Amino acid sequence: MNLFGLTSKVKSKKQVIKESVINFIGILAGSFVYALGINIFIQPNQIAPGGFIGIAIIINHFFPFLTIGLQLILMNIPLILIGTRKMGLRLLYGTIVGTVLSSVLVDITLPILPQLEMDPILAGIYGGFLMGAGIGIIFRFFGSTGGTDLLAQIVYEFTGLPFGQALMFIDISIIILAGIFFKSVHIPLYSIIAIFVSQYAIDIAQEGFRFYKTVFIITNKPEEIKEVILKEMERGITELEAIGGYTGEKRTALVVALPHAETSKIKKLVAEVDPLSFIIIGDASEIIGQGFKSPGERL
Repeated sequence: MNLFGLTSKVKSKKQVIKESVINFIGILAGSFVYALGINIFIQPNQIAPGGFIGIAIIINHFFPFLTIGLQLILMNIPLILIGTRKMGLRLLYGTIVGTVLSSVLVDITLPILPQLEMDPILAGIYGGFLMGAGIGIIFRFFGSTGGTDLLAQIVYEFTGLPFGQALMFIDISIIILAGIFFKSVHIPLYSIIAIFVSQYAIDIAQEGFRFYKTVFIITNKPEEIKEVILKEMERGITELEAIGGYTGEKRTALVVALPHAETSKIKKLVAEVDPLSFIIIGDASEIIGQGFKSPGERL
């Protein structure tokens, strides 16, 4: 069993130790990137990007002896205890490791990193990106920084309030408090920028810059379209039976997963074979399988 990845597959002790070490190093690297964003850009410009980090920055501004990392650990302790009782230590192991490493690194890197007071918009962009990239790397190696993510999960466990709604309510409240305590209407706006950039960076860190599409083709000429896609694009195809909701007519739906760059080509090929076909193209954040990423691929 891999405590970080919660893997149920039976593995040798050597494999478990190897994967745990890799995950620890990955979480450590993500925590360092996270600390860079906080100490260089976010904290010096009084940006409070929601979450416990926002609360810690507000408190640290008025009580400098309460360091940000120390506050993060103290705020997470009761949540981890509650979460452990509700969800079990096994599910929170990565959260404990990620929370401790990221919090400690925020404090120990502060004296050796430059604190750049700059245009708050730029600070929100660069700081938010580094924060998000760090969190995304931590997520990728089955860790977490705890904070309001864990709080929202606990709220969901006890009340059933959807995770996204709980998290949004918590973050908005913290951002508003930042504007009140720092006596600025601009701070909340800069903080919102940091949050949006951070979420974007989290996605990139977890999924990379590879963009995929899922193409649904509803056609009366499935055999001809399958033949041309297999021959011209060498892409796998899944065939489904579709029934029109209004007409009740049976048709065939073909599903193809491919890189974004091949979208124009498949549209052209399908249109040439069946101009009356119905095509739906959607984003696929990640595709795992033959021709794309292997199940064990990380990067």
